[in-house]
Amino acid sequence: MGLLTLLRGIWLLRRPEAVRLLGDLATEAAQREAFRRAYPKAHIHHDTSILGWRPERLKLAEDVRIEKGTMLALGDEFNGFGEIVIGPRTWIGPYNNFRLADQTKIEIGADCLISQFVTLVAANHDLGRDAPMRSKPCNLQKTGVTLGNDIWLGAGVAIMPGTRLSDGVVIGANSVVTCDVPPYEIWGGIPARKIGERT
Repeated sequence: MGLLTLLRGIWLLRRPEAVRLLGDLATEAAQREAFRRAYPKAHIHHDTSILGWRPERLKLAEDVRIEKGTMLALGDEFNGFGEIVIGPRTWIGPYNNFRLADQTKIEIGADCLISQFVTLVAANHDLGRDAPMRSKPCNLQKTGVTLGNDIWLGAGVAIMPGTRLSDGVVIGANSVVTCDVPPYEIWGGIPARKIGERT
């Protein structure tokens, strides 16, 4: 590093937004290092966001891959926290969105392929009119998402709370799954329905 670069950096530290950004970057770097230590046999892209992380809330098996831009939102102080469990050799593609709330769970089996822009939602908001949506807690009557082994979710798929996909299921791109899917069936559409079977 040249002296001129060092002096420019020191000069920029007079700006509060630069100091705040450096603090955020340092916090993110420390969190990424904690992830790597907690899951030494998994591969987590440095641009993955894991909100509400504690080691007991996220369990990753060997050779799990989580790609760039994926958000694992394990919960928050208002709605409580849930748990994600991902089986061995499962690939979580880029820019996916997993959402949990109080005592909910997303469980993904072994050897799954989760394409890009997929959303897994473990709980929805309560729909009552007694308060604005943003202040409503999660409705915990229908919760959780369970994916068996050897599942492929196409790009843009949304899996809704209380849904179980059995082993070998394929879900077509941009589908919305609102009910359980039997083994080795191929589903697609909004809402998703059976369109074929794996042979």
